[in-house]
Amino acid sequence: MHRPHLSLRRAASIPIAACVLVTGGATGAFAQSADGSPAPATISAECAKDQLSLKNPGRLTLSTDNPAYPPWWSDTDKPEGSDWEFGFPPNAGGYEGATATAIAAALGFTPDETDWIPNTVFENAFAPGPKAFDFHLAQISIRPERAEAVDFSDSYFDSHQAILAMTYAVGSEPAPDADPASVPTNPILAVTTVAGLQPFKLGAAIGTTSLALIEDVIAPSTEAQVFNDNAAALQALQNGQIDGLVVDVQTSLFMRDAQLENWDTAYPEGTVVGQFDSLAQENQMGIVFEQGSALRACVNEAIAVIKADGTLQAIYDEWISTGQAIPTFQ
Repeated sequence: MHRPHLSLRRAASIPIAACVLVTGGATGAFAQSADGSPAPATISAECAKDQLSLKNPGRLTLSTDNPAYPPWWSDTDKPEGSDWEFGFPPNAGGYEGATATAIAAALGFTPDETDWIPNTVFENAFAPGPKAFDFHLAQISIRPERAEAVDFSDSYFDSHQAILAMTYAVGSEPAPDADPASVPTNPILAVTTVAGLQPFKLGAAIGTTSLALIEDVIAPSTEAQVFNDNAAALQALQNGQIDGLVVDVQTSLFMRDAQLENWDTAYPEGTVVGQFDSLAQENQMGIVFEQGSALRACVNEAIAVIKADGTLQAIYDEWISTGQAIPTFQ
């Protein structure tokens, strides 16, 4: 029995807070005119292209993590022999790729005037010290402890964490000729509350807000398993080393649909068990700058512009919002 192939952009219904953010409802989307009425956001003279202090004068140097996964980035048109393991940021695809390109355009830079450098260790982007990039974005949440070492822009996306699990416990999957409904699913799939997650073995990548959520919000009875990156964490899930993997909602959907799914079976290999609301963890994503960067204020102006003119909403609609509902843990 073969199930119909679904789009890899199957995404969760994002809570209203996130939708408000990307429609320009966040602080700074509009300026105040002399008479007190809202005025459209614009780029100030101080942030004109020729006034910017850049790593490479006249060119904008951007960075993200390598590999760069959907829906944040796109692999389209990647040249043969590219150093990018997955994704190709210069193509301006994916939510973050399109957002970075729109910010660059608001500041006056064309794609031909923009350079991309890869970051292979997630935590290096917000470690103390000088940076090779003008700015970096890779689903990095704005956290006080990180802001001690780097500067952050205003938020360009409100992210929510989710639990990804194997639909059936490793070794207990239905036989090819069996009715999947006759085989008990993984017990974690029945959990509907944060407290109900505590008996399970959970894991996340090191240095992430996903790991902080396990430790500070869920507080499981078994110590959280920590992995070097999401790829290693996903492999541990597949091996049965952990019962649930905590990642952001969009990453959980990509892992489920593109990395776990075997379309030749009669059942889904992975299941997104549920997501956490903003009361569990506020998780705003920000662009990273070297501490003290003069570019931060100008990028904030550019973010305000693309919120106000609808560009960021259009990017959201294309890459994130496809209306799939995921339950929220109570």
